[in-house]
Amino acid sequence: MAQPIDTFEEGQEADLIDQPYREGREVSRWSTGRLSVLGSLREDPFWPTRRPLRVATNIVNGAGRPGPLPPGPKGLPVVGSWVPYYRNPYEFLRTNAKKHGDVFRVPLPIHDLIVVSHPDDVSHFMDDTTGNYSMFGTTQWLFRQIGRSVPTLEGELSKERRRMLLPMFGRRHLARVADTLAEEFVGRIDRWSPAAGTGQYLDLQHQIARVTLPTFLRTMFSTSISDEEIEQIDTDIRSTMRLGAAYLLLSTPPNLLPFPGVESAPRSMRRLVLKMKEIVRRRKENPVDKPDLLSILLEARYDDESALSERDLIAELIILIAGGYETIVAALSWTLGLLLRNPEHLERVYDEVASLNGAPPGVGDLPNLTWLKACFDEGQRLQGAPLNWRFAMEDDEIGGYAIPRRSVVATSLYVVHRDPRWWGDDVDRYDPTRFTDAEQVRSRPRLAFMPFGSGPHHCLGTGMAYMNAQFLLSIIFQRFRLSAPRGWEPQHKFAFSTVIKGGLPVTLSRA
Repeated sequence: MAQPIDTFEEGQEADLIDQPYREGREVSRWSTGRLSVLGSLREDPFWPTRRPLRVATNIVNGAGRPGPLPPGPKGLPVVGSWVPYYRNPYEFLRTNAKKHGDVFRVPLPIHDLIVVSHPDDVSHFMDDTTGNYSMFGTTQWLFRQIGRSVPTLEGELSKERRRMLLPMFGRRHLARVADTLAEEFVGRIDRWSPAAGTGQYLDLQHQIARVTLPTFLRTMFSTSISDEEIEQIDTDIRSTMRLGAAYLLLSTPPNLLPFPGVESAPRSMRRLVLKMKEIVRRRKENPVDKPDLLSILLEARYDDESALSERDLIAELIILIAGGYETIVAALSWTLGLLLRNPEHLERVYDEVASLNGAPPGVGDLPNLTWLKACFDEGQRLQGAPLNWRFAMEDDEIGGYAIPRRSVVATSLYVVHRDPRWWGDDVDRYDPTRFTDAEQVRSRPRLAFMPFGSGPHHCLGTGMAYMNAQFLLSIIFQRFRLSAPRGWEPQHKFAFSTVIKGGLPVTLSRA
């Protein structure tokens, strides 16, 4: 477990802070308990300005907070460390991990954030099956306004719902939809051809969304949509998902007031619900011969033989669409952007894709597209995410530090994926061989790389994501040579996923 800085003698703390990351991991000699009110104020002097009602209650009860608290920045009255955290959460968290170690606390206005960086400690809350940690915790009521979907469920309910969905994400179904996936990708990527050789810049991040969203709907729901509907669904998904980002203070809140002519989260949510209801209604009127995700959900039954309610069905469809295309768009954009800055790795991509002899990739080609997969994984590593979070439902202890009930406990993939203990001294360099060198891969802890999460909420669509990535990258590089503006570098921006700030500007020429 991580050693609290508080346990060191005076003068040793400064020496430790100067180290980029701690080498040793000793068991703390602290045992967690409850601090007095004065003790709470000594550890966090601005606590009353951020939690006045809670502090008043504690004073009346004569109790402070669980302790010892993890070290971290003191912040300012009322806002805590929100300003630097919001301005650049990626580097803010990385800097504090270097300074304070594997467990540190960020004081924020709505809730304190406890950030955990060592894979062993991350497993403690990400892999929890006891109910001590919840993915949405106290915010479940917000997302359940639409209905109950897998991420908002815990325990047996979550397991039962995941069992309903598993058949659509297994190898057998992926093999069934592979040809449809490739066909849809080819048809939509070929629409880029008029821009080839013109010098015109395309925002490939936006274009990939226009490719993957309709492809996902066709392969999973056997549904086709117009270009106008693609744009609207994309806008509505992003607006709705910003609610979660805003709660974690990583994004400004979406507009919540339904003024005419102005986009608002309630209006976006309503449009999504109505669109999903339309898709369900059309399916009931026109059943399909081949099973797809929608038919499985419609036919799914709980152990008591009851079906999904319409609200839960709609919620599941919305979450599946958001997770099924929005996250893959962001990861593919980062992979492409980083490849364009590293021509030596890009040339190996062209060489590997040439082995397909111009044919669209099939499911049998996936084991041979190993360099593409490594490029995608390295893209996901450097893409990172500021937070992968859980809510502490009970008081707990991690790394010798107290985790108070209702705390947001998180790991930063941006930090873990750039930790020199697992990735070497050149952690910011794009190097796909990190994933082709078997010895390197074996030497890393299991959760040193976790783009799809871990534990009860591990992403169901991991296999689908890799097939999407390898197919789409193959088809793009079979057709085009890509160039980014001179000196351009991808920059991080958090939406629902980590996207490229300002998009991915690319010119195309024929391959």
